[in-house]
Amino acid sequence: MIMHVVTFTWRPDASEDQIRALTKELATLPSKIPALRSYHFGPDLRLRDGNADFAVAAVVDDADGVRGYLEHPAHVELVKNFVQPIVAGRNAVQMAIAD
Repeated sequence: MIMHVVTFTWRPDASEDQIRALTKELATLPSKIPALRSYHFGPDLRLRDGNADFAVAAVVDDADGVRGYLEHPAHVELVKNFVQPIVAGRNAVQMAIAD
């Protein structure tokens, strides 16, 4: 299995309403994207200085699942409409995890 993790840093002008709207839309993806086995997201807890503002962790079966998630029209649309308007920085990693 593969875990795809992405962290975001928001632009200074990103509003709480925009972040709530993104969170609401993220919650719809598991029902739309069959490749997702597990899906978690949310704001940083601010336990350490220097962390990103928000993270998403998606678990899929394999590399095809990563592509199926990232290229799915619902994901592409969400990124375009809800992430791009507020993102200042993004980092991602895909790592193997035990079944």
